[in-house]
Amino acid sequence: MRPSGGPVSTTAQRLSRRVRELAPSMTFALADKAKALKAAGRPVISFSVGEPDFASPEVVAAAAKEAIDRGETHYTPVRGTPRLIEAIVERTAQDTGYRADPEQVLVSNGGKQSLFNLFLAFLDPGDEVVLASPYWVSYPAMIQLAGGRAVPVAADPARGFRLDPDEVAAAMGPRCKALLLNTPSNPTGAVLDPGDVEALVRLALDRGVLVVSDEIYAGLLYDGAEHRSALSVAHPGVREGVVLCSGVSKRYAMTGWRIGYVVGPTDLVAAAAKLQSQSTSGACSIAQAAAAAALREGEEAAAAMRDVFARRRRVAVDALQAIPGVRVPEAKGAFYLFPDVSSYYGRTVAGRRIGGSLDLSEVLLEEANVAAVPGAAFGADGHLRFSYALDEEQIVEGLSRVRELLARAEPAAAAKPAAGSGR
Repeated sequence: MRPSGGPVSTTAQRLSRRVRELAPSMTFALADKAKALKAAGRPVISFSVGEPDFASPEVVAAAAKEAIDRGETHYTPVRGTPRLIEAIVERTAQDTGYRADPEQVLVSNGGKQSLFNLFLAFLDPGDEVVLASPYWVSYPAMIQLAGGRAVPVAADPARGFRLDPDEVAAAMGPRCKALLLNTPSNPTGAVLDPGDVEALVRLALDRGVLVVSDEIYAGLLYDGAEHRSALSVAHPGVREGVVLCSGVSKRYAMTGWRIGYVVGPTDLVAAAAKLQSQSTSGACSIAQAAAAAALREGEEAAAAMRDVFARRRRVAVDALQAIPGVRVPEAKGAFYLFPDVSSYYGRTVAGRRIGGSLDLSEVLLEEANVAAVPGAAFGADGHLRFSYALDEEQIVEGLSRVRELLARAEPAAAAKPAAGSGR
């Protein structure tokens, strides 16, 4: 007999509706599966996670050790340590020309929390956020959790995933609360044209729409690409209408330190800080000391890593372009390529019919021991995302496996003629 004390709840009864309706992060799910296969002895090469493979710069490690030796092992202010806030103000001024007040800065436990705090701070149920598609996998989920609705606008891969200001304007309805920009882009590696950034920011501010600009990959540019920060646009509404989101994870190879930050309007930053005070409180004291050192003294190391990424990017582009039927859109930032692989849809690979990016991603992992993220995770099912944050030997070997597997793809089955068609 079941013990007394009431009925045992089912999973559907136990879990909240918001969690039941939330999709897990496909990028981390695939990375975890690849790691498990590798641990089991499979020779997996993973292009799945957006994480630099370098160790953090020596200046970062030294600053962390010094902070420990000074006994900086206590709670930190919710908004961030004065040392790190000052470093963020200075780095932002150097990168964008915009000088923020310290009250405009909030340090969080990674860029994800920075964005999540913001969405919770300004979205009410039914509010809309316009964003480019393809989009980073977590944007729609965070907007959904905050009660809002993501409104994607298709970016044109034939034009380097350009986000057309006229199409953005058409998508801004009466419930539009924010325009979300991401340049350089995850997943596409595209860098928005400076003129388009200017037009998009002016469009939003003229309509009273907040601009949230995720620029965490701004330090990773190639082939003469120019990054234009939303904060650098000459418009009287910038101080009250633009929020910069960034962090140290990508530029300085500090993903595990979990430091992100926002620079924006004081009321919105204060609201996000209030939310953070009731959730995680301040970020790790040691990580903040390390991040301050990165922002002040890490540019030489960051430039050296960027040079390596530039070489890897060229190798990866050449290897993907050598695969028949694969189209590689221009990507001059971050460390991602987002090739169009849809010419293989409807065909059979290793005995499996490929219906979309999920199928192709699974076949590559199972048959070629290569992990690439399906474009469906980013709202673009015709593509796969490949990160080139791995050494050149692995890039060459992994993409050779992809080419060899796809070379065995069988043609799509010809449609059977309809009865009585005479054909």
